[in-house]
Amino acid sequence: MGMVSFATVVMMFANNIWQLDYTPRTWVRWMIYFDALAFFIAYVGTCANDLMPECWKQNAYWLAADLVWSFKDAFKYGYIAYKALSICGIKTRWPAYATVVGSLILYWILCYQAYGFTMPNCPGQFNSQIPRVLLYLYWTVVDVVASAMILWKMSQVVANSKGANADSSVYYIIKFREEIRLLVVAFGMLAVTILSIIHAANPDFNALNIWRIVFVYVQLLLVMGSQKVVVGGGSSVNSQVASTPNNQNQSGDNKQHNTVRDSSGLRKN
Repeated sequence: MGMVSFATVVMMFANNIWQLDYTPRTWVRWMIYFDALAFFIAYVGTCANDLMPECWKQNAYWLAADLVWSFKDAFKYGYIAYKALSICGIKTRWPAYATVVGSLILYWILCYQAYGFTMPNCPGQFNSQIPRVLLYLYWTVVDVVASAMILWKMSQVVANSKGANADSSVYYIIKFREEIRLLVVAFGMLAVTILSIIHAANPDFNALNIWRIVFVYVQLLLVMGSQKVVVGGGSSVNSQVASTPNNQNQSGDNKQHNTVRDSSGLRKN
């Protein structure tokens, strides 16, 4: 799974979509960087197990990796919340930030109870699946709410586009690609969290071990959907180029003076 994250980082640099800022628009890129860093720490810790037989040293590596993963998952679900709000035309951003904070707190509680550093055997602080179940329930709620918001917005657009001309229909089909991509991500993560909750509540439950693959590939899908995000541009190319289907009726003189930015941030006339 780590190879998928490392390959995604390479893809981001190859497509010149590696830039970062502190707005929710690039949280998906922060997610990939944190994921790759966490896997690197985990791999180093695994390779160093023979050199560090003491359990507390091994736990130190895994705790460090999990803390990095906590930021990765927080940015992922914060980005899903942000995109759902944007698709629905809601300019309020505090729910996205609240999603990040809530995920971090629940993940850190899970890490606190899971890791121990006292010899021998370094047992965890307490043996309970409650923090894990609460974390996955929280993520499930985010996925369900985001999916419901996207489906509601799509149904509204479809209802409003009935009887529209052919150009408008093509525009709405193109516009739906991002919504459908985010919807696939939300449903994929929803399945993963539900299976994880069932497994935490019933360790004897056996499921196909493909949820880890789904987990990393939905992240790749999120990155692919963010390729048009411009760092420092204030908005994406989508919102700058065609806010309505009628934009294609502009005169030739107006088109010559329209300026947009590509994914690298360079000006295109």
